[in-house]
Amino acid sequence: MSNQLAHSLLATLHACHFEVEDHAIWLGMAYDFGGESQQRTYLETSRVDDELRAEIRSTLEVDHGSGVDQAFSIRLLLYFDPANARVESFIEAHLGVAIGDYQPGTHVLYQHRTENLDPEGALRAAREHVQALVEIDDYPETLGLSRR
Repeated sequence: MSNQLAHSLLATLHACHFEVEDHAIWLGMAYDFGGESQQRTYLETSRVDDELRAEIRSTLEVDHGSGVDQAFSIRLLLYFDPANARVESFIEAHLGVAIGDYQPGTHVLYQHRTENLDPEGALRAAREHVQALVEIDDYPETLGLSRR
């Protein structure tokens, strides 16, 4: 990876991390998730064989007491290997109890994948994925949660 591409990757990850975290904080303040909650956003990078991976994950964990926990995650993943790159994004709900029409368990509320990209295309796609994620601001309502 060239120095210019590495710099572009870091700048893109920084911008995406900020946007995802800002949106997650807004969601946590805008909706009543119940119980005690804490929001965490992190960036993790790793290399497996010839593949470079980067993940931005923002999770709102809610403790309802009595061992009932729930988590709501926004995730952006980037994969770079010598042949091509891909970008994936998700919104997930990990429910300890039923909410609305959703039973306990893990539910993927949104998923998008863009494949066969060159590295610069993957960086553009990452920003587009994040824009799509922050435009989906009503998923708590689809779970039956109400605004504060």
